[in-house]
Amino acid sequence: MIGTKVMYYFGLTKQFSNIFMIMKHKKPWQKFIDELHPESELISVYKKLRHAFNREGWTEEDLVRPPYYPTDIMQNFQKFSGLRDDLIRELKSYFGTIDHNEFSDYLQNKLKHIDLEIPLENGNIKRDNSRDEDN
Repeated sequence: MIGTKVMYYFGLTKQFSNIFMIMKHKKPWQKFIDELHPESELISVYKKLRHAFNREGWTEEDLVRPPYYPTDIMQNFQKFSGLRDDLIRELKSYFGTIDHNEFSDYLQNKLKHIDLEIPLENGNIKRDNSRDEDN
């Protein structure tokens, strides 16, 4: 195993073995997304949605059951849904069958970074100011 040779050569501990296992066991469609970033427009629309949620003063709980539906949020939500469906169709055309739940979990993990980058003002997700130079 290549990971074992690298660990021995660099004197790494066993805790690093998971890194090599995860890298090796990524599915082809996940590698495709990570390398070519076909989800970039999807992420852009999701960022617009997060900013709109902030503008409306919504919390994470409000996202489950929105109190009202502004036009721009609905348009971006529909655009997001269409882009997500297009992406999974594209991936299926290249890689065959893809488990929808696995794809959703993978995409959700990518979007969690945006949730931390653009936290809702009244929301449950708090950003630490480790990258904020003013504090």
